[in-house]
Amino acid sequence: MYRAIPLRTKFLLSMLVVSTGLTAATLSVVSYNVQKGIRQSLNEELRDSVKTYETFAKQREAMMSRSSELLANLPNVRALMTSEDLPTIQNESGEIWRLSGSDLLVLANRAGVVVAVQSNAHEFDQATAQISLRTALDQGNPRAWWSGNGRLYQVWLQPIYFGPASRNTTIGYLATGYEVNSQAAREFGAIVSSEVAFRSGDTIVASTLAGLNQAALSQQHPDGRDVQQLQVGSERYLASTLALSVDQSPLVSVSVLKSFDKATDFLHRLNDVLLGLGLVSVVSGTLLVFLISHTFTKPLASLVAGVRALSDGNFDFPLSTTSQDEVGEVTVAFDRMRNNLRAAQAEQKQLEDRLRQAHKMEAIGRLAGGVAHDFNNLLTIIRGNSDLLLDRGSLDSAQQRNIDQIQKASNRAVAMTRQLLAFSRMQVLQPRAVDLNLAISEMSKMIPRLIGEHIEFSFEAGTNLSTVMADPGQIEQVFLNLAVNARDAMPDGGKLHVLTANVVLNEDEARKRPPMQPGAYVLFAVSDTGHGMDAETKARIFEPFFTTKELGKGTGLGLATVYGIVKQSGGFIWVESEKGKGATFEVYLPAAQKPAAAAGEPAESRALPGGTETILVVEDETGVRELACSFLRAGGYSVLEASDSGEALRLAAGCNSPIHLLLADVVMPKLSGTELAKRLQASRRDLRVIFMTGYADFSSRSVGAVSIDLILLQKPFSRASLLEKVREVLTVAQVSSLDKTG
Repeated sequence: MYRAIPLRTKFLLSMLVVSTGLTAATLSVVSYNVQKGIRQSLNEELRDSVKTYETFAKQREAMMSRSSELLANLPNVRALMTSEDLPTIQNESGEIWRLSGSDLLVLANRAGVVVAVQSNAHEFDQATAQISLRTALDQGNPRAWWSGNGRLYQVWLQPIYFGPASRNTTIGYLATGYEVNSQAAREFGAIVSSEVAFRSGDTIVASTLAGLNQAALSQQHPDGRDVQQLQVGSERYLASTLALSVDQSPLVSVSVLKSFDKATDFLHRLNDVLLGLGLVSVVSGTLLVFLISHTFTKPLASLVAGVRALSDGNFDFPLSTTSQDEVGEVTVAFDRMRNNLRAAQAEQKQLEDRLRQAHKMEAIGRLAGGVAHDFNNLLTIIRGNSDLLLDRGSLDSAQQRNIDQIQKASNRAVAMTRQLLAFSRMQVLQPRAVDLNLAISEMSKMIPRLIGEHIEFSFEAGTNLSTVMADPGQIEQVFLNLAVNARDAMPDGGKLHVLTANVVLNEDEARKRPPMQPGAYVLFAVSDTGHGMDAETKARIFEPFFTTKELGKGTGLGLATVYGIVKQSGGFIWVESEKGKGATFEVYLPAAQKPAAAAGEPAESRALPGGTETILVVEDETGVRELACSFLRAGGYSVLEASDSGEALRLAAGCNSPIHLLLADVVMPKLSGTELAKRLQASRRDLRVIFMTGYADFSSRSVGAVSIDLILLQKPFSRASLLEKVREVLTVAQVSSLDKTG
């Protein structure tokens, strides 16, 4: 129905709604500000009223204190209390009461027993006075509030001394008080032009409010001198309360109230007048707009054809503009919108292409580890069998060259597999204590040839540099990738500077670079004077397959590999760069408290170790299993062969002789290698374990007292690496149990 309403009518309705809304909003703002001002004014008046009562109370307290002291020092009062004649004291107390001008007079002997009471109310009898007097004497406060039978008195208590007060010879007590009643409330209310209510405990004893309002106020308990809003009957009040008794019983307070509704009554009348004027203005304006709207709504019809053509997919429908008024601007805006829509559709198609590419890259990242693992099994078979062929020694030169080519190709495939694992952060690292100064110094010998003579290379080694726990080969890979990246950023030459230093980050410095934690680090920084990068490029620099190089000249894996290696080594990497100002890559690796490990001697210089122990080999990949068994048998070991964990358990159960070592794949169907090792060690406590894997998920754990690096064999492995690892594990201290891994 709304769609069928003419455009002019919609416009008029909109104008009516907007005008009404603006008028209402204006009235609301004015009303709010006026009420706020009235509230602030009432707050100040209430505070002044409370201060007025405090001043009045202090003056009356001083007067009553002096009056009580004078009465107690009168000779006839002293003589009367010295006589201790109760009838005489009671008869003469009336004259003393009239002399005091108070509403209450109480006389008590030296023991605090009331002997005479004179008051303006029969309800306040001698028994009530005795209770109040005893409470005042126990509290030791000469100024007190006495209440009873619906009466409330402010009382001043004065000892009656025999002789000078300095001798402290008390012969009795005199108490005078003024009643707080409706008359007192009205008198004070007239002074402060406010409503007043005196409260004793939870009971209102006197107020200027009418009976129903007083009953409603008694249900509420304003607290503190801060101004509070109260609903008393049908009227709103602002109230401030002053506590008259502190740490005494009963709790007495006075509340001063200002009627908020009466103060804002004129505002309601003003709102009615303004609302009437607003409605008249809105109606008059609507009629006027209705009469003249036709002159500027008619040209809008010319846009309808263009809109309909656009809905049909025609972006080239001609639009004519004959004026420069609002309608002309709308026509120009529509044409611009139409062009933007055409561009947006083209951009949307590009975004969809990019999204498909991103999904493809994400899938590649997820599959990289799995592919690399399967590829490692194949490479293990290829490299192992080529090693077996080379060991025969009866090959002619052509066969020798063929096998050499197979090994070279498999070595390149191993490097590719490790790059895929680095990209997915699943490669198996072999961390040890590394001296970065020594590692970079060794690499620096080949850097000038790598980056070219047009780039000046310098290395600033930090003094007393701490070691780091990292895989030396991966650290070299990080250095090479950063150097190559710097070279590509300086095609016309420049400077490449490498820096190492010990760095200690406190909490403030670490907070600036989350998620780094405070502590000791070794900084490895690579700086260049190349073309630098903008903020958008810097934000994506570590994304896999992101490159700023020309198509076909970069894979986008270099810095992604660096990021993966650094994160997997427990470190952090940051880049600082601006367009035209070069770039600095800072790598922070946790400092280690270990001396640098010595590099192992080449495998060719050592004889392959062997032994006669019994080894249980469990591998679901047939080629890898058969190859490992061949290597072990060639080393002199007795081998039990199983294709899965179930078969391994059956073989172990049927073997009465010792099984010295378990060589098992980590990932196997049904039962993993780690679970298999736990079950076997439950019955064979001396069993040692080596796991074969191409993943890094297992390499961060430890087993018993022996580092997992010691019992992990990375695929693809050679005969030498297998035999050396087996001999190494068989000679170390026994692992207690895999159950200690948690």
